[in-house]
Amino acid sequence: MKGVGLMVQRKGFYAELAPMWQRIQTLYMLLAAAALVFIGMQGLGNTESMIGGLAVALFLANITYFKHRKRQFMINRLAMFAVLGLIGSIAIPMLRSNSYDASLTPTLVASLLALGLGSFANRAIQKDEAKVKSDRRFRK
Repeated sequence: MKGVGLMVQRKGFYAELAPMWQRIQTLYMLLAAAALVFIGMQGLGNTESMIGGLAVALFLANITYFKHRKRQFMINRLAMFAVLGLIGSIAIPMLRSNSYDASLTPTLVASLLALGLGSFANRAIQKDEAKVKSDRRFRK
């Protein structure tokens, strides 16, 4: 009789979305998107805003692909490349100029944080895929 009270039957749309909130990679991707939204609020140029918006859209759309781990891994990698492009578009002009702009420091820190969280999410996706593969092996 252990755990009988814990069994909850879910039906409909929310039943399909419930498993995605139970995975740690969802939290990592959500935090990465939040860090990129913080960058967007800093008032950067059009190019940086567009690259950051693309990365936010990729991270947020990627959360819904929880049933397709390989696709989720690849799209997360694309989002990380977009974040690398954002870091480059911010850091290269800053390094070319002789003056140090302290207002760009939080932007670079947030973009590096988003890059790190994206890599943590990819690592969690790979671990999840390994668990599923080992589970399939034991069922045969």
